[in-house]
Amino acid sequence: MSLRGLFVKNYRDGKHFNTELSSLPTQNWERCLDRIQKMPREELERHQVFKGHMPFGLHEFLPRPVGYITFLRDPVRRAISHYRMLCRKKIVPPPHVIAPFRGNWNTASHPELAYALDNGQTRVLSGTDPDLPFGACSESHLQKALENLERHFQFVGLTEQFDLSLLLLGKECGWKWHFYVPDNVTPGEGPSLSPALVESIRDLNRFDAELYRYAQERFRALADRHGWTLRAEHRLYSVGNHLHQRLHVLRHRLRRRLGIERRPAMLMPLHPAAP
Repeated sequence: MSLRGLFVKNYRDGKHFNTELSSLPTQNWERCLDRIQKMPREELERHQVFKGHMPFGLHEFLPRPVGYITFLRDPVRRAISHYRMLCRKKIVPPPHVIAPFRGNWNTASHPELAYALDNGQTRVLSGTDPDLPFGACSESHLQKALENLERHFQFVGLTEQFDLSLLLLGKECGWKWHFYVPDNVTPGEGPSLSPALVESIRDLNRFDAELYRYAQERFRALADRHGWTLRAEHRLYSVGNHLHQRLHVLRHRLRRRLGIERRPAMLMPLHPAAP
């Protein structure tokens, strides 16, 4: 959600299409594609940005060449965070237990959980069938995902280095400096996972781990090309955005006291990065 807001600020001239998908089972993605394919061509061409959750392959349905942008995340942190979000929203009910000793890890009744736990990033970026069975992700899917990243993606950022990713987006895609406030952040609370279960998640997501290592190497190489100027900009941006977020919280607290706004401000601690 934080990234969506920054897309709006950086692409103000053209229309934006939101996939409006929180999960990617086949029927959801097919409904989204149906919305796109029913648009008149002249309207479709006015869209400058298509954003949101989507499997790779949307370019095949668009009338002109496009470039992709994505952010990858450490696969274990991503799987745990997504599981806790599903529990918090009661999509996965409280009695549910992840069971690695069962063939499908006790996810048969919860396809979104299965998708999140089993190499979700490799599945999305390979453009494979969203309903690929649990445990069926393979080396061929990883190789296809790597090939797609290399051939079609203008930029690959890292969630764990979000601010630095934004600055590199500026250099690679012409994005301007815009401060942001984290949105749709999953709280840290949630079901506790045993160390053994965490290790099982790590082993299961071996393809996502390889994909993430590739993204890290690509990211470091890009950052190294910009040298000390990027490090200086990163320091300035992090300090500025830290102040922006604090002011955001204070402003919303004041508005709530005055009865103007009731929605709580969202804030993730952001400390200035070391040079």
